[in-house]
Amino acid sequence: MCSVDRSISILKDAFPDAFAEGRIDVDVLRQLLGYLVDDRPERYRLTWNGKGRARDVVQAPPVGELRPCPEESVDWDTTQNLLIEGDNLEVLKLLLDGYGGRVKMIYIDPPYNTGNAFTYRDHFRDSVAGYLQLTGQANADGRRLRADAEISGRYHTDWLNMMYPRLDLARSLLREDGVIFISIGDNEVANLRIICDELFGEENCLGCVARVAKKTSNKGAYFAPSKDYVLVYARRAECVAPFMDAVDPAYASRFTGRDDRGRYATVGLYQAALDPRPNQRYWIACPDGSLAIPPGEVFPDEAVDGAQVKPRSRRDRVWRWSRTSYLARKHLLVFKKSTRSPLLTPDKSPSKWNVYTKYYLEDRLNDGIRPRDYLDDITNDLGTAALKSLGMDDFFEFAKPPELVRRLMQWLGDRDGIYLDFFAGSGTTAQAVLEQNAEDGGNRRFVLVQLPEPCARDSVAAQGGCHTIADICRERVRRVIVRLRDQHVPDATLDLGYRLFKLRG
Repeated sequence: MCSVDRSISILKDAFPDAFAEGRIDVDVLRQLLGYLVDDRPERYRLTWNGKGRARDVVQAPPVGELRPCPEESVDWDTTQNLLIEGDNLEVLKLLLDGYGGRVKMIYIDPPYNTGNAFTYRDHFRDSVAGYLQLTGQANADGRRLRADAEISGRYHTDWLNMMYPRLDLARSLLREDGVIFISIGDNEVANLRIICDELFGEENCLGCVARVAKKTSNKGAYFAPSKDYVLVYARRAECVAPFMDAVDPAYASRFTGRDDRGRYATVGLYQAALDPRPNQRYWIACPDGSLAIPPGEVFPDEAVDGAQVKPRSRRDRVWRWSRTSYLARKHLLVFKKSTRSPLLTPDKSPSKWNVYTKYYLEDRLNDGIRPRDYLDDITNDLGTAALKSLGMDDFFEFAKPPELVRRLMQWLGDRDGIYLDFFAGSGTTAQAVLEQNAEDGGNRRFVLVQLPEPCARDSVAAQGGCHTIADICRERVRRVIVRLRDQHVPDATLDLGYRLFKLRG
């Protein structure tokens, strides 16, 4: 079933009255949708030359087929992992039948459109040689040409026409609780966000993560570029559990207290930055019988534990907990003597105590901690190091670190499911899936798609036997498998193989 057929089927289930004799009655559909129909000639949207054709491309049926290559695969008969060589637009259409609505996570690292990046064109019937000629990367004799940054790479239109249909298809492949992570740079992050809002729905945007890509840089006219982004969208946000980071040893070392429940750390119950709330200003009884309250100008009428007063202005500070929470959770309080406490007593003098609350390591280990929306510990040099560790130095430029994809997988908290990358490049996502499964016993399966773009004849990759980017991807996955088998033999539960398919038009 193609993408448009799937969409029509969903529409028919939702609005059966709008269908007659197998066709859509647009007038009835408009009536059913009511105020949701927007006929205004001017409204917020992103448009460009070719957007209509980009939509048409999605609806066009696939014209190719996937040719199995068991002789070039590893564990063909048992593995559930897939490597596919071919144009990703055509492959995504072919994947809809078997994988539509089944993919847990998509990670892609598409061209950043910096002026000389490789940009796909939708011309699937061509040979690879013809494809490269069409895209201006080779002449009629097949010789590679230098891209003209002013007429090919810097036009947003070409990039948008390339990305739009692929993201449309990607959404159809996601599960209800599926998530897509997209690495992107400054040049197209704004446009990417707008088209993702259109295709996935603004309400399904889970965030934009900034990542420190490199610690030092001497490039750039005004700033030294050192970051990129990961845009995060869900198929349906309400179906996605909150992301959680694992607790690292450095964080765990903060939990120096111990009681019958286990190790704990403390945090102040009073914090100056808190906004005043009506039920959060009250007396707290200290160990010596004295009372304490955050600084302010109004005080409870009664000088007894739990007596409260409504703040009148921001000068009247409050506790983190409501009065109700305090009365129910007194056992979690920790009192520490202080000569510089900001808290006040009934006679307006400084208190001799500071008040803290406990939070336990076990809870953090079980629940994790909410990840930050920036990453400063996964730089690009880790991607280079990963290839070097496999003996593939200089085979591929700008490979993403496997640690990045593994971090994203860990945020999802799911050890099963299908993980798709249709801009596979050197195969970073496959390595991340295999290594994460080996570490936590998961059963994740990868599907990677990569165009067999030729490597330069004098490149290190070609000299090493990899004549296309797809060859680099496959060789990397093979070497990761060999290494993991050496480390985890025998482990019958670990899927260390892949089935190779090649797109044939």
